[in-house]
Amino acid sequence: MAKRRMAVTIILLCLCFWLTPCYAMATSTTDASEPINVNAECTLTLSYTCDGTAFEDVSVKLYKIADVSSDFQYTLTSHFEQSELILNSVRTNGEWDVIRSTLEAHIIADNINADAVAKTDSEGMVYFENLKPGLYLATVGTVTQKELTCFFDSALVALPGLSADSRWQYQVTVASKPEIIPPI
Repeated sequence: MAKRRMAVTIILLCLCFWLTPCYAMATSTTDASEPINVNAECTLTLSYTCDGTAFEDVSVKLYKIADVSSDFQYTLTSHFEQSELILNSVRTNGEWDVIRSTLEAHIIADNINADAVAKTDSEGMVYFENLKPGLYLATVGTVTQKELTCFFDSALVALPGLSADSRWQYQVTVASKPEIIPPI
């Protein structure tokens, strides 16, 4: 059973590398003008539109990957401790892509339930409220609407986000990265 689980994990990891890169929002405390308020509540808004079409009634799964300290240091949540990922020294988008792919494989292999699930509205927007600061992964996958099929890559999002004026923003909005899947 363990060999089969490992084989499935490796296959999924390879598949994830083949897919388009993720959208990662991460920052550095060197840019911040203040510490993170770890007791603040955050909101996350995600947009799922592709080729001018808003994808309505799409189920979006949200996983809390790590808690964050006031000085922007991550600690993996209990669901992801076994992944042994090191998040505090990541510097490039490529490194975030590897982390995202590893997390997706870990979720599938260990059958981890989402911390929250919500559906998109008529404008393709989904809202998550009352979130604690940390690192989150939002997943959707491939969806079809109005004869348009799109793959929406997972989004790895840091809450709070850092604004242009180096202040923490506890309300974050992310536009998903779609890829049109041609009809077969």
